[in-house]
Amino acid sequence: MKYIYLSLLFLLCACHIGHHYKVYQFDNGDDYAQEGLVRIVDPKTQKMGYATPDGKVVIEPRFAFAHPFHKGTAKVTYEGHQVEVHGSHGEYHTWQSKHWFYIDKQGYEVKK
Repeated sequence: MKYIYLSLLFLLCACHIGHHYKVYQFDNGDDYAQEGLVRIVDPKTQKMGYATPDGKVVIEPRFAFAHPFHKGTAKVTYEGHQVEVHGSHGEYHTWQSKHWFYIDKQGYEVKK
């Protein structure tokens, strides 16, 4: 009984130590893996980052908006807002920002 109690206590503590990110929801489901990475979201901050499909975080969530990787880079921004696509009756949205830039798969800014 003692071991069961200690195991449960360990599991509860471990849940509060680690970060729990969710896969970004796109097109009515989980984000598609592109170039080996999916977009993830921190539920507390709503910031976006990237992970492997099996859950290994590669780039911690720190972006307001993040596009999928394409040819080794991804378009991201630290600020912006979501806008409804005109005529979609709330079904589709786009992201707007004045400060987009590109990152590589390690999260470093690159020139395009």
